[in-house]
Amino acid sequence: MPVGTSTGANVLRHADRSLSFAEDSLNLIAAFAVFFLMFVGVAQIVGRTLFGFAIHGYIDWIEQSSSLFAFLGIAYAQRLGSHIGMDLTTSWSTASRWKVEFFAVVVAIAIVTVLIYASFTNFLRAFSIGDSTMDIRIPTWPAKLMIPLALSVLWLRLGLQICDYARLIVHPEAEPVAVPKLITLETQVKDEIAEALGRKDAQR
Repeated sequence: MPVGTSTGANVLRHADRSLSFAEDSLNLIAAFAVFFLMFVGVAQIVGRTLFGFAIHGYIDWIEQSSSLFAFLGIAYAQRLGSHIGMDLTTSWSTASRWKVEFFAVVVAIAIVTVLIYASFTNFLRAFSIGDSTMDIRIPTWPAKLMIPLALSVLWLRLGLQICDYARLIVHPEAEPVAVPKLITLETQVKDEIAEALGRKDAQR
């Protein structure tokens, strides 16, 4: 492997490791938010059904916490490639698939840039006017700040992937560092067969 390729891979690997820590932390916060919503939802149902008691400001708390689990895990999902994808390119050559992925990520980062600006502007407006919820007057700016924060981490992940995809286009034989590994048609079939056999064995 050329020295330049090895050096570039090491830099990307270090950046990927640092960014992954932030992504994992945000995803953990999102997981706790989901747990909180489930706990509050159960408490609300049990309280109203058995004791005639309702959590004060339940709707407001749900609305404000929804931005946590809706956005904080988005960069984590992008890193793992666990978002919804298409199988149209599974039979293409590796070099062609890297180019398609590169183009898709460039388009994505352009869209995310616009969304960061718009969501941050929305946050500034809510902060300046003291916007709050209708019922118990919870300030809305903390929840609105979560959106540009999560999108900024996603922007960094997309930028890192652009660099790695560009490296892989120049050196198709190199090992992916900061992007999900491509799944070939053969690998996908083998995984589906193994999963089906595993399920049959489990049923026995």
